[in-house]
Amino acid sequence: MNKIKIPVLFLFPLLLFAVAVLAGVAGDEGWRQELLKEREAKDVEFKTAPTSPMAGRERLTVAAAEKTFVLVRGGDVKLTAGNEAGTAFALLFKDGKWFWADGAPEVSCRLGERAVAANAEALPAGSLFKAGRLTLAAYPGPDTLALIVFDPQRRQQLDFAHLLYYPPDRRFAVRARLEPFPEKREVKIITTRKLEKTFYRYGRVRFQLQGKEQALTALKSSLEGPDAAYLFIPFKDMTNGRETYEVGRFLDVADPGLEEFTLDFNRCYNPLCNYSPAYNCPLPPLENFLDVAVPAGEKTYPH
Repeated sequence: MNKIKIPVLFLFPLLLFAVAVLAGVAGDEGWRQELLKEREAKDVEFKTAPTSPMAGRERLTVAAAEKTFVLVRGGDVKLTAGNEAGTAFALLFKDGKWFWADGAPEVSCRLGERAVAANAEALPAGSLFKAGRLTLAAYPGPDTLALIVFDPQRRQQLDFAHLLYYPPDRRFAVRARLEPFPEKREVKIITTRKLEKTFYRYGRVRFQLQGKEQALTALKSSLEGPDAAYLFIPFKDMTNGRETYEVGRFLDVADPGLEEFTLDFNRCYNPLCNYSPAYNCPLPPLENFLDVAVPAGEKTYPH
């Protein structure tokens, strides 16, 4: 029986094709496992972190005044103008900055691993007060300070098991390019609490999805510092109000410069106000409404 001999010249391209296919399969599996690990880590954080969004119980607004006392009695928090039994600490506004003072011995204030000094140091955004079982996060503004109360005994925190996602789908990790705007104009974005947040219109992200050319406007919360390294892309699509959160969906992307990059909708997430009324979330601008469904990433909560 005669054997058919295939010239080496023809075998080499077939070998290269097989290697490419195997590499693609391995790459897809690596991408999938990385995505699943990120989701698992987020579930652990939501279940255990002192500032888990599921523990966000309420939002208090402190008006600019000479001094406002924060009373913590058991799980209750109250703002008063006078020093009473149960005072945890005081907040004061002077020279356009916020400070804290008169802290009870068991109360601490930290930003990450660093202690925030009472009286002498202006409160950085995100400073955390620990008072009993509660954690209070301070977000100073020009004339008011927002105080978010996190309670590990909040029912939503105790009942939390996991978030709900669409299965990983590589079709929604698309190639994209960023076209920076010549002028990074400051814009006010309306929030879920009918307030405003300031962002900068940084550029337009262009990509193709489900056979259509699409574009989303990328924002930045700052043009300087660590936040300047990331694009913030709030958007809506045809799944909102059905399988995904009605307010909108968010994506954070490292600024790619002028390089082509992967815009991975499998990593889009819900605004924090989906988990707690304590939050104040920006609404996607009208120019970021997609006319296609994007069944990828996080679904609405609860489920």
